[in-house]
Amino acid sequence: MIRNIVFDMAWVLFRYEPMRFTKKYVPDASDAELIHRELFCAPEWLETDRGTLSDEDYFALVSERIPSRLHETARYLYEHWHDVLVPIDEMEPVVSRLKENGYGIYLLSNMSRRFYRFYQNIPAMRYFDGMVVSADERCVKPEKEIYLALFRKYDLLPEECFFIDDRPENVETGRMLGMSGFCFEQNVPALCAALKKTGVRI
Repeated sequence: MIRNIVFDMAWVLFRYEPMRFTKKYVPDASDAELIHRELFCAPEWLETDRGTLSDEDYFALVSERIPSRLHETARYLYEHWHDVLVPIDEMEPVVSRLKENGYGIYLLSNMSRRFYRFYQNIPAMRYFDGMVVSADERCVKPEKEIYLALFRKYDLLPEECFFIDDRPENVETGRMLGMSGFCFEQNVPALCAALKKTGVRI
């Protein structure tokens, strides 16, 4: 029986569109592409999620790959990207109903420590019973260690959890560890149908 619903954050609870944000402040298309690639898509970004690279060290690496004339704008974008996150409004009533129906609500997210600056701006977060953030655990999805950290921290049984994430590899690791799961593709009715199929009251 499912007793707990575990949510990812980006593209599940909010929309994250760094290119649109970048273009707002960088009118030149080639400059915008460069900043987007080197600031938001750099391989080192994962290390900020893992908690092994600080904001300052990350930005120093990025600065080496973009011209100095773009440094000030790039720093502004890095400091403020979380200010323009757009909550997925349709998800709040889903989380609310699950909470009202007695399910434990948990977060399992790949996110740097910057998470603590903005998570309360996501309306659905007020219903959560607990959260595990990758930067705190020094591991990221789909590595199994972060899932085990969630189970251990909140004394959860995997077979009693239903996991919602936008990346299939993350859902698959959850399934390998015993969780039911659903790969969310911005389709709330499909999510609700998947929950009902496993016996979740929604």
